[in-house]
Amino acid sequence: MTPLRFGIVGCGGIAGLHARTFRDGLEKDGTAVLVAGAETDPERRAAFGEKWGIPMHDSLESLLARDDIDAVAITTPSGLHSTQAIQVVKSGRHALSEKPLDTNAERAAAAVLAAKEAGVVLAGIFQQRFNADVQKVRRAVQAGAFGELIYVHCETPWYRAQSYYDSGEWRGTWDLDGGVLTNQGVHMVDRLLWLAGDWDEVLHSVCSLGKFRDIEAETLGVATVRLKNGAIATITGTTLAYDGMAQRVLICGTDGSAAFDGETLVKFKTREPFEETSASSEVEEVGVENKAADPLALSSNQHEANYRDFIAAIGEGREPLTKPEEGVRVVALLNAIYAKAGVGPYA
Repeated sequence: MTPLRFGIVGCGGIAGLHARTFRDGLEKDGTAVLVAGAETDPERRAAFGEKWGIPMHDSLESLLARDDIDAVAITTPSGLHSTQAIQVVKSGRHALSEKPLDTNAERAAAAVLAAKEAGVVLAGIFQQRFNADVQKVRRAVQAGAFGELIYVHCETPWYRAQSYYDSGEWRGTWDLDGGVLTNQGVHMVDRLLWLAGDWDEVLHSVCSLGKFRDIEAETLGVATVRLKNGAIATITGTTLAYDGMAQRVLICGTDGSAAFDGETLVKFKTREPFEETSASSEVEEVGVENKAADPLALSSNQHEANYRDFIAAIGEGREPLTKPEEGVRVVALLNAIYAKAGVGPYA
């Protein structure tokens, strides 16, 4: 098999995790190779190129001028994701974007359309979908084992000091980052919708902008949402909970319920037996520290699974598990939560 040749744009903190995913996994069996990178900041550009031993470019345009790139991983600030994805797909390359697909749903939808028109694959990084227990709960819900869903919930009680926001001028801004719900809580929102179904209406929302932190967007957000299946969802998040606690997801139905503490399935009960023995995660999280307080305390294992699905989707001509349309759905809900709260550019 000829390895898929990747470029990467954006060489901040999360890019190192992506590079490690190539070196520790994808390159070892010839699935993919990291060929080159692009970064506008000279110091980061030089450091990243030296650490990973790849040639570096000062712009995405320069990276795309290469003839040895099949796909591009996008690890820039969130508000640049869809704009850069459009550049990538219009060049005929496939694109894999870090979460979220954008901070703005209209821009995200434009990227999906551009990929379809170009006939290439666009996918998102929502690596938690590759947890075996998350997939088990999804199968159970879709099989009707939970009966009618009544109440679902996700929460992100994390901690980020002012120094975190000061580490980049884009952090906490509306256009490039958003607040706790769009940045830290987005994986929980995606998991909630992936398990429980699409959203219909934001019933109530409160967002506290810049509370105890010098940023534009929210450090505390609470929303109540009606799903299309009639279930009521609550979505909460803060970056002020010292020194951070695990994220949680609850799925509650008339015939079954499930609860996640972080990525661990701590409750799974259905009225009728459904895969009674809880499977341990196929993608083991090794060496994970307290990501509730440290944004880079992540294992690369689930990212690797996300990459492998993306590469397989290209080779097999199928949709990826992290379909971009579902990425748009998440961003649209986040935008609607802000609009209901009357904050930011969505008010």
